[in-house]
Amino acid sequence: MKKVKLVAFDVNGTLFDDTKIFWEAINGIFPRYGKPLLPLEILQKKFGQPWTRIYREYGITEEMASDNDLYKIYNEFYESQEHPAPAVGLKETLGWLKSNGLLLAIVSTQQNTITAPLLGKYGLHGLFFKIFGSVSDKSQALHDLAVAADLSASEVAYVGDQEGDVRHAKSAGCVSIAFCGGLHDHERLKKMKPDFIIESMPELKDLAIF
Repeated sequence: MKKVKLVAFDVNGTLFDDTKIFWEAINGIFPRYGKPLLPLEILQKKFGQPWTRIYREYGITEEMASDNDLYKIYNEFYESQEHPAPAVGLKETLGWLKSNGLLLAIVSTQQNTITAPLLGKYGLHGLFFKIFGSVSDKSQALHDLAVAADLSASEVAYVGDQEGDVRHAKSAGCVSIAFCGGLHDHERLKKMKPDFIIESMPELKDLAIF
């Protein structure tokens, strides 16, 4: 395995400890269209990317609400709640990575209109080489990121908290790092066979890939 030179991160449940806020924003959309809230265990089981798919499955058609309409409502719900805190040890870990010459980036389905203010609030914005938001295909975004940094895919690592994050990293040829502090637990992530699993951000510093 080549040494990693760029580390990209997911946002929800990875950079920020916003799992509760995220679920409430996702689930809060259903009543707007006369649909009941989903029990959390069902929402967790059904949830995937693109996340708008779950609304179509439960009868909110594109004629009732476009994807952009759903994004707008999600943003309203998310931003109306208390700002999430960064993952424990995040700023120190990002600083360590930067001090060791690594590039940092973000690849997320979260829109930058939400992510950018959070990064600014916690003094994190200037740490990132690229910020890709509203991403529908993370595999392609990771490929584009490697090209932008003039790196091979194997020199890029992706840190995310969902099974899909591991799958997209593998599809792009990147190093997959599953983070257990967000939506999916250790066992679900382990089944995806990521290259590495971490329970906390500071554990990144112990990985033999830098």
